[in-house]
Amino acid sequence: MPTNSVIVRLRVSGGETFQGELPTHDVVHLALDRLLPHEVLHGHRLSVYKGKDLIYPDMFLFEILAHYGDTDFDVRADKLDLETTAPFTNFGFDHLALALEDRPGAKRFFSEGLGLQIVRDDEHLTVVTSGNTALFLFDFNPAAPLAPPAPSRIHHLGFVFDNLEAAAAHLRRNFPEFLGDFTLLERAERWSLYGHIQIGSIRFMIQLSQIKAGFQGLTTQVALAATGELYDYASQDYGVRLG
Repeated sequence: MPTNSVIVRLRVSGGETFQGELPTHDVVHLALDRLLPHEVLHGHRLSVYKGKDLIYPDMFLFEILAHYGDTDFDVRADKLDLETTAPFTNFGFDHLALALEDRPGAKRFFSEGLGLQIVRDDEHLTVVTSGNTALFLFDFNPAAPLAPPAPSRIHHLGFVFDNLEAAAAHLRRNFPEFLGDFTLLERAERWSLYGHIQIGSIRFMIQLSQIKAGFQGLTTQVALAATGELYDYASQDYGVRLG
């Protein structure tokens, strides 16, 4: 077997095993998508284990192989109750994933231009974050699982800053094309600045806001509860890395 591929075995709930040869630079999530049948992929909670270790789905197969010596996995597939009428709460925006033709350009703009922290950057994924929200930047690949059929097109991305003028000045110095044509608008609760940035063939509109005094802070019950429920992306590198 060539060194750039590996046999992956997925034993589902202690029963049937599904296997195939996959590139070592694929991630575990892709292996699930390629090897498991629809009746397992659909309507279940899927957890991937090596012994007692829960495996992160965005880990590379070569990482698993180097650390554990093989790419045999136990997959726990627990049936979902899709008929439940239990109540639920939406705690708001957590992350946005974009499929891009120019991921390095996007990484540079969002990190160097807008000051977001890079918490993962490898051949699979770039994650930039403010801590409470994150952007997941992927290379556009229509063959990847759950991939869109075309590069991402969205209306705009909105970010909040504590000093809008300072952010605008920084962008004018380092990304002057962003402020080539912009609008600064006042709303009751914020000032907003709009600009455009070209990344690959996609032109993104970015909204930068500064919330006014008297409107800052979280006040509603759901928003306050969200601080205890949301994940802090800036707390560590994104995804378990094996030593």
